Amino acid sequence: MMIAKITVNDKEKILNLTEKKIVLDDQGEEKYYIARMLYYLLKSSYNIPRLYGYIKGEDPLESWRQTYERTFLQLLKSDLEISSTYFKGKFEIDFGAIQLSGTLNNMQLSANVIFKEKPTQIPPGIQGNFQVDSFYYSRTERIKPYIIPSSRSGLLYAFSKFLVYQYEGAPGIPKAFGIAAEFINSMLLPQGFSDEIEGHKIWINSESNSVYVDDSILYNATSNILSLLALKTFLTRGTEKELIIIEEPEVHLNEEEKNLVKKWIYETKSKTVIITNEKDQW
Repeated sequence: MMIAKITVNDKEKILNLTEKKIVLDDQGEEKYYIARMLYYLLKSSYNIPRLYGYIKGEDPLESWRQTYERTFLQLLKSDLEISSTYFKGKFEIDFGAIQLSGTLNNMQLSANVIFKEKPTQIPPGIQGNFQVDSFYYSRTERIKPYIIPSSRSGLLYAFSKFLVYQYEGAPGIPKAFGIAAEFINSMLLPQGFSDEIEGHKIWINSESNSVYVDDSILYNATSNILSLLALKTFLTRGTEKELIIIEEPEVHLNEEEKNLVKKWIYETKSKTVIITNEKDQW
């Protein structure tokens, strides 16, 4: 069972990440920071590579623990520094075989791994390193997070020309744009993409390499269509090994459109965390 405990401004939230849907509808801004902190923590843990080649020392268990902590902090600090994103809070995440806890105080970060399970009869040398790493790699829960910010329509207006996947050159926008970059770069649409939302055709014009809504370029579309496009794109292509964080799914939508989004959330294969100001609506 994957459980995350996150504290921001002395407000603690315990999130059971094995649940299909989690709704944060408390009053106050803490719920946004809790969700965004969760996003960066899960992203860093998901991106940790196999570690057996980096393990040093006579004790493979202790060396693996130190290497995991160091790698996690390097990944987390890199993301936060590049995007000038700052958090103040505490976290504790149960990943199955290990428990990871720590603090974030702007760029002062800490992390501590506690073993909940341990391999036995570890051989010496590189074989032992490989055994320890394989043990924890196979027993540690890994989930890939995505985030859809409440400002999604404005971000699509601003960065629409970066939405189409490029076969040459770096696609998307620089990571320095923070949550905006995390959102846009995760939403990249393939060449030939076509869909329909509320009677409007969404498609890629191959001549201009731009996304169009009906006969006009995307930034001429209304906010509700852009919001629905983002929500549908992530929710309909989600997988069981992913978690989608949605800030204010209700933004720009009427009741009929909200019901459509509820249907997508119900049908998605991904787990979802929903941050909303509409209590008991999602």
